[in-house]
Amino acid sequence: MKIDVAKPDAERHPNLRSLNTVVLKDGPKVRKVAKITKIRDHNTGAPHHDSLSLKSYKLNPVSCDLQQERSLSLEGEEITRLTDFLQALRDGSVPDRAGSFVVLNAAGKEAETLRQMADLGDGAKLDALATLMRQAASTPGVLAKLAAKLSEDEGFLEKAATALNLEVYRSAVRDLEALIATSNREADFQSFLETNPWMFGSEYSAVLDRRRWTRDEQLDFLARLTTGGDVEVIEIKTPMQGQPLFLKDSSHATLYPGAPLTKVIAQVQNYLERLDRDRNGILANDGVDVTKIRAKVIIGSEGDADQQAALRRLNGHHHRIQIITFDGLLAIARRVLAYLEGG
Repeated sequence: MKIDVAKPDAERHPNLRSLNTVVLKDGPKVRKVAKITKIRDHNTGAPHHDSLSLKSYKLNPVSCDLQQERSLSLEGEEITRLTDFLQALRDGSVPDRAGSFVVLNAAGKEAETLRQMADLGDGAKLDALATLMRQAASTPGVLAKLAAKLSEDEGFLEKAATALNLEVYRSAVRDLEALIATSNREADFQSFLETNPWMFGSEYSAVLDRRRWTRDEQLDFLARLTTGGDVEVIEIKTPMQGQPLFLKDSSHATLYPGAPLTKVIAQVQNYLERLDRDRNGILANDGVDVTKIRAKVIIGSEGDADQQAALRRLNGHHHRIQIITFDGLLAIARRVLAYLEGG
């Protein structure tokens, strides 16, 4: 590689330290040139910053024309980011799979600490560290500072993981509150709860990946309960803002389920019957026992005292289906959060 270095006259160009140029491509029709201009402070003469320009020229027998649309300039931190990016790709630091990654230049004790962080098996700690990684991607230096702190204090990781997870959970509760107030789309709630299955309650150990267990039927969620390893269908609807779950039968002074609630109950009954019929095949093929499987439906809002009483009566008469409002779901999420906060 040939690099041309020019030193401008200090009296005529007091702010320029040097011009460093390299030809990246010199073909018969195109020439591409990279130039780094080193700038110094006008008052002190100390190095101030660098400026990188990448220029493309169109060549012909009589001229060499700059192609402005194919040229760009970078300064300071932009050059550093580009250099680090190219270096990370060149030395294999970027994994060969889809995703977003944070690459940190660390050595010695801090590098060993980061490797230990990557090997953690505790899911809660990994969730917290994933949050830190996302923050570090937009805030340079966050992860480096954490690594330095961890190298000094072995108990810091435990404290950091706890604090970060609490903030993640607090943020999720706020997001659920906002979603309940603004959205009436099932897909919004299904996507949100898929990311935050802990909101179903602490008795659930996992949400199973598979959604289709019977022909022509796809479940919203199939969750595994911690005690005994039983599973439960969870069907997600919407808060139905301003629409009551129960309608009033004035002739009998009673409340009866409205159309949306009646429809989802029938839908879930059909799920359960199909799972009952196919339970032997599901157990043999998937290793999941769905015998006498139960279901939970998340739908609607709490309503007034009469609506709440009607819902309690309905749940009391159902053996395998429980109806929970989004107010109830939010209450469960808040109780889980309070438990984590030690309240």
